[in-house]
Amino acid sequence: MKVCVYRGTNEIGGNCIEVATKNTRVLFDFGLPLSSVEEDKPLTDYKVNCSGVYADEVPSVNAIFITHNHPDHYGLLPLINPKIPVYMTKTLHEILVKIQPLLPGEFDISHLDIRDIDLNEIVKIGDLTIIAHPVDHAPSACAYEVSDGTKRILYTGDIRFHSNQNWKSWKLADKTKNPDCLIMEGTRLSRSEATEKYPTEDAVYKKLINVLQDSKKIAFISMSSQNLDRLVSVIKACLVTERIFVIDPYTAALLDIFHELSAKVPTVEMLQHVRIYYGGNPSMSSKLIDKGMFYTHKSKKITIQEIEENPEKYIVKYNSTLVKALLKNCVKDYDFIYSMWHGYLTRSKTWDLYKEHLIEVHTSGHAQVSDLQEFVKKVSPNKIIPIHTECKNDYADIFSVPIVVLNDNEMIEI
Repeated sequence: MKVCVYRGTNEIGGNCIEVATKNTRVLFDFGLPLSSVEEDKPLTDYKVNCSGVYADEVPSVNAIFITHNHPDHYGLLPLINPKIPVYMTKTLHEILVKIQPLLPGEFDISHLDIRDIDLNEIVKIGDLTIIAHPVDHAPSACAYEVSDGTKRILYTGDIRFHSNQNWKSWKLADKTKNPDCLIMEGTRLSRSEATEKYPTEDAVYKKLINVLQDSKKIAFISMSSQNLDRLVSVIKACLVTERIFVIDPYTAALLDIFHELSAKVPTVEMLQHVRIYYGGNPSMSSKLIDKGMFYTHKSKKITIQEIEENPEKYIVKYNSTLVKALLKNCVKDYDFIYSMWHGYLTRSKTWDLYKEHLIEVHTSGHAQVSDLQEFVKKVSPNKIIPIHTECKNDYADIFSVPIVVLNDNEMIEI
């Protein structure tokens, strides 16, 4: 059994791994690099050097398995040959189908042969047996265990151990002991845990309450609409502090989508303290209108004038049009809660406008180093291949297991 990491040995994101035998080739994840977020380039500019997978080639890859719903793990799927089956959990498939209309126009997977799998289901692809195990990271995120009958590989995908779903990741360690090879992410190896003010989502939730209770100012919050844990934390914090959470139609649509997948997730209609501002981002508005998802909750509409009457009552999800209008018309002082990866602060000048008001409140979607160390102890692999990291050469100092440091496109035998 051989392994090749086409991308991800020297960067965070953009994962693409091949596991192969003499007769079978399977890819795990087929993602875009994080740099693509800031660049206006066609998907073809980000192709990995993998033969037999693209639409203009004779297919020689037998299948592709996707771990979760972040573009750095699935973003290149529109480029694959439609004869190659793509496997993912049913929930992940539903998420991608429902959010596809809201993604950039170039992203279209409607022509692909997507096959749903259940978590813990055994899937046979040629010489390989593959099992998807649930992990804590994103909705329906999974790790993959791969075996050819003699050797066994465990690929973590993205993983963490510090949300209220952390039991999934620890259970993975109990179920998959002693693999011949562990392909493991190391996103946070470059970050000191001493600088992580909010190690868990619960810590984020409590800090949000603290900020909103102690301040008599309007609050703005920059966060990902797809970060369901964070959405729930803000919604709960608003309940405690009696603030009104102002969101955009895209976030409202995502709440509806997540509710369809799990009744535990509330829709906007269920939340008295959530309102929707319908201005800004004409491109997204147009897509939502085309799909009949724009005015679904028109009774929840809020205007700038309503917010201006009592701005201290609100926490507003960042919308450049709305924020700039409020700052121009009525808001003299405010709190700006930044609830995303710290690295984005240095990659964009957008946040410079608010730096004097910035309050960082965030916890990572990726495992702390100490948790990875404990995970490796429990799993006890024969060797580790680093991926999804900028610190592959640091693994040997952190983990007491042989480390196989690869470069992109380097094939090794397990």
